[in-house]
Amino acid sequence: MVVACGEGFTAVVMDKGDLWLLSKGAYGQLRLSTDADQLLQACVGGADEVFDGEAIVLVAAGDAVAVTLEGELWVWGFGGLGQLGLGDKAFRLAPTLLGAEAALGESQVLTVACGYSHSLLVTDGALWTFGSGDDGALGHNYCDNRLVPMRIEAQHFGNANIVSVTGGSSRSAAVTEKGTLYTWGQASDHRHANAEAMWVPTRITPSLLQGARVGRCHDLPPMHALVFAMGTHSRLGSCAVPTAMAAGGSSQRRSHLQEGKMPSAADKG
Repeated sequence: MVVACGEGFTAVVMDKGDLWLLSKGAYGQLRLSTDADQLLQACVGGADEVFDGEAIVLVAAGDAVAVTLEGELWVWGFGGLGQLGLGDKAFRLAPTLLGAEAALGESQVLTVACGYSHSLLVTDGALWTFGSGDDGALGHNYCDNRLVPMRIEAQHFGNANIVSVTGGSSRSAAVTEKGTLYTWGQASDHRHANAEAMWVPTRITPSLLQGARVGRCHDLPPMHALVFAMGTHSRLGSCAVPTAMAAGGSSQRRSHLQEGKMPSAADKG
């Protein structure tokens, strides 16, 4: 099951690829061919009914965006700033296929994310953005809106493949396959050397992450962390089998706090 929340609606992908929405369908996010509020859950439909026989495996919400098992991208809802990527500013009451051949060079969509008024998607390591360009949120070195997907030049990421993206209010972030974090757009909480907006993807200084590689990234409120680090530190966990389990013992161990001890110097950080 996959779930995503947008402004005024929630999208849920069930195990068989059916998509359910709970929404105030002001701009058609419910895909009910109406803009009336719907305070109960509504099934967008099974794969055979709506998405040309393809199961949905991923959904993102700013407006509604869904990815099928075959890497097709379907969009609907409000498109007033181009965030549906369909070449216009209209909104759609029903899921509409974003043609990969014309828009994405025939590439399959691997992952997708939505900001408040812009969208980001990844195809075979390449990052595409569209919608509102306020504060440089699209990463193309200007603030103009884009009505169709436009690829961010790979040189901005050191020619590394992108594996994870997220969008917030006029800002964006991406992680490369090497675990390097880049951010751009609105200045708030970028953690760069200055407080200015970044018009192109800019690498977060590795020392600020204490050498950790970055996994999935999420845009969260300022009082929370921006990223979750992968298992490169003993206190974060790793893929190695715990010593006790390897020896046939219990995998449970008490924390320093439970034992009434302070963490050692090696555990800090």
